[in-house]
Amino acid sequence: MTSIDVEQILALIEKNPNISDLHLSGGESIAYRMNGEIIREQQAGKLTNEVMELIVKQLLEGNPQRFDKFMADKEGDFAYISKTGTPYRVNAFIKTGRLAVVLRKINSSPKKIDDLMFADTAESIRTNILSAKKGLYLVTGPTGSGKSTSIVAMLQYINEIRSENLITIEDPIEFIFTPDKCIISQREIGHDTWSFANALRAAMREDPDIIFVWEIRDRETADSALTLAETGHLVFSTMHTNSAANTVNRFISFFPPEIQESVSDRFAESLIGVQSQTLVKNTVWGRIGVFELMINIPAIKNNIKKREIDQLHNIIETSASGGMISLKKYAERLVDKKITEASEVEWIMRSTTN
Repeated sequence: MTSIDVEQILALIEKNPNISDLHLSGGESIAYRMNGEIIREQQAGKLTNEVMELIVKQLLEGNPQRFDKFMADKEGDFAYISKTGTPYRVNAFIKTGRLAVVLRKINSSPKKIDDLMFADTAESIRTNILSAKKGLYLVTGPTGSGKSTSIVAMLQYINEIRSENLITIEDPIEFIFTPDKCIISQREIGHDTWSFANALRAAMREDPDIIFVWEIRDRETADSALTLAETGHLVFSTMHTNSAANTVNRFISFFPPEIQESVSDRFAESLIGVQSQTLVKNTVWGRIGVFELMINIPAIKNNIKKREIDQLHNIIETSASGGMISLKKYAERLVDKKITEASEVEWIMRSTTN
């Protein structure tokens, strides 16, 4: 394959709502992820490195400075919006000397919370989380588990009902919000600000009410997010953890052992909840979310302060009346309602809680 326009490829995958990711690499055929599985388009032939260079330049909108920076860094994250208006999160990189890109397709319009999960879980989030004026709410799960979709749905809900100043700090910006009742400022790392740390420090002087931090992955970002929550702001962020208990342990472990006790106290006081999620195949032709919701009630708070994290799962399991649900219970409901097969969630049933 010697000549191609990336828009031709995107036009084909945009026709299929079950395709989530597109994989392009020099020396390989076009591949995509559909319903969680990788499929290769063998008939299209293999992409040459010359074609991949053209594709990367197209995705960088023909900006030679951005392409030169990518080649110098040998990797880069950025956003791209196709001619049809579909947004993509793009990671470009080099493997064995060849150019490669992975494009994650983003919903061009926000989903409703009730479209993502059971109505009672959605109502619990609206009541306990999205009505809060301050605190830290973490949405967690592996890559490709729908965290961004959940965050966009929640922030859009706030945008529609609350008159607040909402600031997002993203890497890259995935969804462009249209201000409704909120003032919205979206900042992209590397384009509008140099780092999460810089943006978070600046956010304190930008009269924020609500702040979305794209991901917590180091001590500095964790400390800044915690400080913002402590000083009267509602903070949303994501982490790559698979349960509420793992999330609490991971957050505290960002800090050195000698201050983890005080961090546990701060975290326990500021946390309003943790939403963990993953995706499984449904019984039709697509994927559905499995959710765990932990709300920071007094029993949860006390166990975090005492570092008795292994008790959190038991509290979640026995607190359905308070709006919580475990991954296991949520998966069981999906099977009972014949939304997914038991074989699809067997690993959740077997998995440990820590």
